[in-house]
Amino acid sequence: MTATVSLFSVRGYSSFLFGRILNSVAIWVDFTLIFSILSFHYQVDPSGLGLSAALYGLPGLLLGPFVGALADKKSPALIMIVSAFVRFVTSMGLAFSANETIFIVWVFLKGMGNLGAIPAEQVLIRRLLSNEQIISTVALTSVLDQCTKILSPLLGVGFSVALHSRGGFGFTGGLALLSMGCAIGVAGVVGWGSAAGGSQRRYPDFALVRRVISESPSFAFALGLALASSMVLGLYDSIVVVLLREHGLPDSSFGTIVSCTALGAIGCAVVLKKLLARACEATSLSVFVGGFSGSVVAAGLLALTLPSLGLGMLCMLWLINGFCYGGGMMVYGIALQKEVPADALGVVSTSVRSLQLAALVIGPIIGSWIAQYVGVEVTFIAAGALGLAIVAWALLRRTRKMRCANRSIGPAA
Repeated sequence: MTATVSLFSVRGYSSFLFGRILNSVAIWVDFTLIFSILSFHYQVDPSGLGLSAALYGLPGLLLGPFVGALADKKSPALIMIVSAFVRFVTSMGLAFSANETIFIVWVFLKGMGNLGAIPAEQVLIRRLLSNEQIISTVALTSVLDQCTKILSPLLGVGFSVALHSRGGFGFTGGLALLSMGCAIGVAGVVGWGSAAGGSQRRYPDFALVRRVISESPSFAFALGLALASSMVLGLYDSIVVVLLREHGLPDSSFGTIVSCTALGAIGCAVVLKKLLARACEATSLSVFVGGFSGSVVAAGLLALTLPSLGLGMLCMLWLINGFCYGGGMMVYGIALQKEVPADALGVVSTSVRSLQLAALVIGPIIGSWIAQYVGVEVTFIAAGALGLAIVAWALLRRTRKMRCANRSIGPAA
């Protein structure tokens, strides 16, 4: 707790954190409002909703590494200001769209406006904080993000009822203006230019990304398991509602399950520093990804063997699921900050984010196809087993490399 409180004594950190909270709230409220309006106001069919979701996420998948390279080269504070301004403009565009087509165009532009915050935040964390402080801020921001995940959709629903949905975009536009003020505060500390010796790349250097991965076994290990978690999540996440429905659980049960994952992640964030003090990051990450995958296997086995699943049992499983998934992502975030060179943080973080998004886009397609032919329960078991197999393979490979390294050092000693 003392380490977390001490973060606020770092110049510029309070502005950075408040800006991050504002961005997170705005993104979740925007997401809720966008798909509420498309569904209930414009009455868009499922294919149209799928197209809108793809347009919203496509900029991050395709353009993320380019924005990341820009964050490495330019001032991260300036990137955040530009991103916030674009989000303000797009909020106003969504609020005053004349028809469905224009609204969907603004949805695409909103997705583009969200691009700048993530790489800029990664660069700022490295500039503002020490390695010890990075662990504390990863845990703190995870707690805040999960609280936002729970509360912001409720806020979006409230706007939908009170202000006929569109008024809520005025609220997120106001949050964007406030986040611009926070970015200006951060700029007062880190300056308006790039760091000394910063990257001069104009475009994403994917050869650099490969070199960073090959030269840092610790980061390569963390990256592999983080992508494994995204693959597993993509395979089963879209069919959770089907599992609940097939076992006779009410519509509200899905929201309860989502809240349990968030509570699990919050619990992990609270104890993360103590866990890392007892086990190295590689061991912790392996346990987290293994536990996450194991919870998915357990859900499938229980659904396959029991005639009906109780909501309480599923809540316990998804508390473990959220605890382990959240822990895995936090440890990956710490490895990213510690192992990646400062002048490559933007392009590496966004390139990895693109890979994660690809897994989350392709995974549901594969998962739903498997479920159609072999059943939802078997799909859960297969998804979790894939994660467990990747963890086992990664640990075996890491152990072999360590043995080889010890053998090469032995004769010299």
